[in-house]
Amino acid sequence: MPADTAPTTDAVLVVPFDGLVDLDNEEEAETALFTALDRAAARLVVVHVRSRIVTPDALRLLLRARTRTGERGTVLCVAAPYPVARRVLHLSGLARRLRLAATVPGAVRRASGGGACAHLATVPGQRATGRTNVASRRGARRLPRPYLP
Repeated sequence: MPADTAPTTDAVLVVPFDGLVDLDNEEEAETALFTALDRAAARLVVVHVRSRIVTPDALRLLLRARTRTGERGTVLCVAAPYPVARRVLHLSGLARRLRLAATVPGAVRRASGGGACAHLATVPGQRATGRTNVASRRGARRLPRPYLP
């Protein structure tokens, strides 16, 4: 549920999103989040997910918040410092739609069009490293290797 909001500038509002959202507290979390969104006149809202677990209820709530902010002409981004939370958002297919980043400054950069998506980083705030072939860097689909006994 959103705690105290922290405006970083006139144009950016950071809304902390704590706790586990489930059927029992979804309405309460939605009311708290939408109240925070409606109080501010920021052009960019960063929802800072400070929980390791992102439930389907939380995903629906974030999508409703994105729709609500989009209707007002506000951009919504999500900052999730825990790799598990970023992985859930990535696997659900919402990482790009919610402009996912590992940190709040990263989310602000993503909203301004700069910076690549580092949502699969293994350590908060750092990009994932590893060997990738040229095809995967260009966005081509990687095919599984055949099983050879």
